[in-house]
Amino acid sequence: MDQVIEQFQFERVLSHDPRTKLVYILGRIQDQHAIVSFEKARYSDSELPQLTTRTQRPLDDANENNIYGWGMANVRLDAADTHIKTIYPATELHIRKYEHQQRRMIVETPALYEQITYPYIKSVPAERIQWVINILNGTSEADRVIYRQGNIKDSKDKDEEEKKEEEEEDEFVILPDMKWDGTKESLYWVAIAMRDDILSLRSLNRTHLDLLKKIRDTAYRLAKERYDMDKDLLRLFIHYQPSYYHFHVHITAISFADAPGVVAGQAHLLDTVIDNIELYNDYYQRATLPFTIGERHPLFLAYQQQESSITTSHSS
Repeated sequence: MDQVIEQFQFERVLSHDPRTKLVYILGRIQDQHAIVSFEKARYSDSELPQLTTRTQRPLDDANENNIYGWGMANVRLDAADTHIKTIYPATELHIRKYEHQQRRMIVETPALYEQITYPYIKSVPAERIQWVINILNGTSEADRVIYRQGNIKDSKDKDEEEKKEEEEEDEFVILPDMKWDGTKESLYWVAIAMRDDILSLRSLNRTHLDLLKKIRDTAYRLAKERYDMDKDLLRLFIHYQPSYYHFHVHITAISFADAPGVVAGQAHLLDTVIDNIELYNDYYQRATLPFTIGERHPLFLAYQQQESSITTSHSS
């Protein structure tokens, strides 16, 4: 990672969110693209008593009005104050993902899923989730995993009986999400299933209830043991569409109100998912599932192409 930062040659800003203090920058290292993100970290509790004494004076652009005052200044703190992430080499899909773009709402019926979404999911190269496989088989981030049950399960090249036995094991890992800053108030973990046959929310049925409930109960237990957090302080949810097609569940603190992807049109609460499946085994195969997606995303472009084809056929 140090080498990526050192060799990075700036090209342009992909996006800059002043609310979250997060910027994504595109550049090159030799002949390949790289993306680096910078996000201002929150103050640690130990730094709070020192903020005024560490503030450089005089303040820039200082203003006063009655009892109120405001301005800009550098606060000299010893701790690192910026979260940095790198993607190298970065593909065109990475660039599209992090580049500022208008988001659109797709109202996906079961028929549209079969016609457009499912073929797109199956077209995604397997190497796109190699980083997930590395976590599951323990070759990467092993020291960050806070819970591990079982070994990676590959549904390929298995006879039906062996495959069925493995699917009943419902194993997974839990580890901190890359976006977590390590504080209790912004807790952000992710649970990743060992099995590789659950493409998305659409795949879920009653055969997956044990897995879903084990993830929920384990997350509750770990949060209580590690941070004395009761279960009603946690939010567990599944993204649709997910950012990668290997089944995972997001685990965040309720106090992390603006956690990425907690909005309607993306997050489906785990308890609701469990309840829906208990009511109807094929709920997620029958339901219409609206989702938001960037207008440069290949899946959105596939929907646009389908819409254009329908319009053309109707006009001819």
